[in-house]
Amino acid sequence: MAAITRTFTIGPAPDRLRRLHEAEVAGLEAALDVPRPGNTAGDVASALYRTIEKMGLKKESRCGYAIGIDWPEPISLEVGNMTELKPNMTFHLMLGNWVEEEFGYVVSETCRLTDSRVEVLTKAPRKLFEL
Repeated sequence: MAAITRTFTIGPAPDRLRRLHEAEVAGLEAALDVPRPGNTAGDVASALYRTIEKMGLKKESRCGYAIGIDWPEPISLEVGNMTELKPNMTFHLMLGNWVEEEFGYVVSETCRLTDSRVEVLTKAPRKLFEL
C-alpha cells in the first residue's frame, strides 16, 4: 500500500489548472530523478522548485515527507534540509496548490530509495482527470 493523490475535475479543466498541472508534473518528474544515496532531502526539493519556477510557478511549502514504520524524526523535503538520503527511505512527494479560492490541485507519488535509484510504488498515470 502507498499514498497517492491525483486531481479530478467535473467537466473540462480551466486552462489555468492545465498549466499548473503541467508544471507540477514536470517538477515531480525532476524531483524523482534526484534521490540517490548521499544526496539530501533539500536536493530533491530544489530540483522540483527550479523546474516549476522555469514554468512560471512558485511553491513555498515543502514538497514531501518521509513515510513508513519507525521514523524517529520525520524528514521534510524542503530547500535547505541537509538530511542525507539512504537506501530504503520511503517518501511521499506531494505537490499541492490552492489558487486564490478558485481551485485546489494535488499530485503525488510514494517512492522508495534503492541502493542506486528511486522506485515509484504506484502505477497510476500522472494526468489531470476530467470527468
